[in-house]
Amino acid sequence: MTNYKSQKTNNKFFNWKLIIVICLEIVFWKLEIPQTINAQSSLGLSAIPPRLEITVNPGQTITKTIKVRNESKLEKIITTDIKDFIVVDDSGTPLQIDNQDLSNRWAASSWIQVSADKLKLKPGETRSLSVTVIAPDDALPGGHYAMILHSPSNDTVLSQTSAVIQANVGTLVYITIPGNINEAAQIKDFSAPSFSEYGPIPFTATITNLSDIHITPQAVINITNLLGLKTAILPLDNINIFPYTSREFTTNLNKQLLFGRFKAILSAAYGTTGQIATSTIFFWVIPYKLVITLIAILTIIVLIIKLKKINQQEMEQSSPKIVELEQELETLKKKYKDRN
Repeated sequence: MTNYKSQKTNNKFFNWKLIIVICLEIVFWKLEIPQTINAQSSLGLSAIPPRLEITVNPGQTITKTIKVRNESKLEKIITTDIKDFIVVDDSGTPLQIDNQDLSNRWAASSWIQVSADKLKLKPGETRSLSVTVIAPDDALPGGHYAMILHSPSNDTVLSQTSAVIQANVGTLVYITIPGNINEAAQIKDFSAPSFSEYGPIPFTATITNLSDIHITPQAVINITNLLGLKTAILPLDNINIFPYTSREFTTNLNKQLLFGRFKAILSAAYGTTGQIATSTIFFWVIPYKLVITLIAILTIIVLIIKLKKINQQEMEQSSPKIVELEQELETLKKKYKDRN
């Protein structure tokens, strides 16, 4: 009987170990998240710097230096042009426009002169160019913009519509005329999924520049949980937004396991006097599949504990009867011996 009880105890211990292992495997399986890999590519021609910022008063002349480098293994003949541009999408893509468009309040191509309009670059060679900005006497306060484009001869690519387009690189020129400059901005959109099972949580924001000059918002998202405790601080990219255009910002809350209701506040500081635009959203993250799994596991454990108690009670109730039967058996044995 002692061996039987010991074997029964070992079996119960083994069953408990098996249940715990299975539960842990289920939990870890629920937390598995796939990963992605990004790749980058490079061009055969570089413009240095990609952005040139100049502050000049009306009627003043300023000269700066830019560079162009041949990154390829072939000799290139470079043609340099100066173009005005506008931005029409939320990605900040500059679009060339006709230099004769006098209605463009932001145009500055006619103010700029470059020391050479054609260069021959050997493989790996870097050449410097002088850029002279001559601001008109009646230049309006605020931002004025142009691009200095370097186009390699015979370097063309096919567009998605199979049209031949000229490949080029360039330097964007940001010219600021001091004075009474209007500075204003607003958060056009700020969003995240209202409900998610797991992280990461993607955030998208669109900031509109209503100023007479480009701005570079210092934007950050502060995230707190239901108790008001800090969950994360997510800084956004520092990128320029041209006058009366919008830029889209994206980021992720890179936490996998979250639970509850969260508050996200987007704050974007901009301008020379420290103006701030804000926007607030709320979102939920509940790993409901994991919660259901844990509830099922806890339910099973509770049932096992209750069954164990019932078995113990039954054993305790049957123990006196077993002792009584053993005593009767011993009595019968003695009577049998006495007769013999």
